Amino acid sequence: MPLTGPPSLSVIVVSMNRKAILEHCLLKLQDQTLRDYEIIVVDNASTDGTGDMIRSRFPHVRYTRLEANLGPPGGRNAGVQMASGDLCVFLDDDAYFQDGDALVRIRERFSREPQLDLAALRIIRPQDGREEYKSIPRADKKRIDEDYECSYFCGAGFALRRDMFVNIGGFWNNLIYLTEELDLSYRLMDQGKRLLRLSDVSVVHDETPQARIPGKWIYFGARNRFWVALRNLPTRYILTHTLLWWGYYFVMAAKNRHPVFYLRGVLDAFKGAPGVLSHRRAISEEAIARLKALSGRVYY
Repeated sequence: MPLTGPPSLSVIVVSMNRKAILEHCLLKLQDQTLRDYEIIVVDNASTDGTGDMIRSRFPHVRYTRLEANLGPPGGRNAGVQMASGDLCVFLDDDAYFQDGDALVRIRERFSREPQLDLAALRIIRPQDGREEYKSIPRADKKRIDEDYECSYFCGAGFALRRDMFVNIGGFWNNLIYLTEELDLSYRLMDQGKRLLRLSDVSVVHDETPQARIPGKWIYFGARNRFWVALRNLPTRYILTHTLLWWGYYFVMAAKNRHPVFYLRGVLDAFKGAPGVLSHRRAISEEAIARLKALSGRVYY
């Protein structure tokens, strides 16, 4: 539905060569009862006719096609640059809101709580409606029906204040794929920002096989875990964080028979280390204490 005035929030979806999946996401967004919002689709250089589908099926959607695939971090940053709303709500293209009033609830929550900087949304599985275990942002995975402060979030569905995001520097484009949420979370915690997990806004994440291609996932995981630790963590945590994750990806590489991707990830992690060090800013001891209090990730 075309807007008749300035949007109160912007919904940003990044996609690449997943036309049918994206179409479903956009169709589900039409169920939202909020009307003064805009939808922005950032196309990471698709070649499957994504642009034609949007122009014919969803002419009200603001669409841009990037010349190269910048991954979720770069795509989200590009979406924020286009956004007119004070709030930005991010959805993966294989995700959609469970309820039609989700955007209303998000807007009302940010309006009521001016100190709220980022909202982590409930990420649930389509098979059984249960929350994704890996997406629960705290150690106590049984706290599912209550709101609580947290130290990180899942990229499948979250919301934040646009100006805050821009001022903190947005996502780190160099990561391309995986761990960009962790990197941003460290910086948010270091600047004393408030992250809150909302129990009354659920996102159904129908994760597709393309989202976890083993070789790609192992390569970027091994590379990026080292980079994120090197950029953000105090020196005493870098080694344990990196070795624990490298051990995990080593096991995954052996299990999926992708040793070359693992080795490339580790080698490229070292090759890129000088560039990462030039942007290093270890988070403060106050941020470390807050992370630990919120069961955030420091050693791993």
